[in-house]
Amino acid sequence: MEMENRSTADSSSTQSEEDQRETHEEEEGLLRKNEQWLWDWASRPEHLPPKEFVFRHPKQSTALSIRKSSMMKRGGFFSSEILVVVLPSLLLTHLLTLGLGIYIGKRLATSSTSNI
Repeated sequence: MEMENRSTADSSSTQSEEDQRETHEEEEGLLRKNEQWLWDWASRPEHLPPKEFVFRHPKQSTALSIRKSSMMKRGGFFSSEILVVVLPSLLLTHLLTLGLGIYIGKRLATSSTSNI
């Protein structure tokens, strides 16, 4: 009986040694493959654009300036046309963010008191 246990133990240890060797060989193969890939990548030629390629920005017919725009010529930033749009949108944005802040604050306050 003891002899059978020893033989199974010996066969399992040799099997595990073989498995370890195979695993080690596979790892070394992967490392060699990774090193080769890295060497290939590092030694590749640089891709340069052709010599005749020259990027040119398109010409702008008019200068982009607020001072020269038609809006400034009609009355500036504080004209009635601009204020009619800007002030209501500013008020609406502030009310929306205030309401959202109050809603989130109440949700956080109720969740923190229920966890205590």
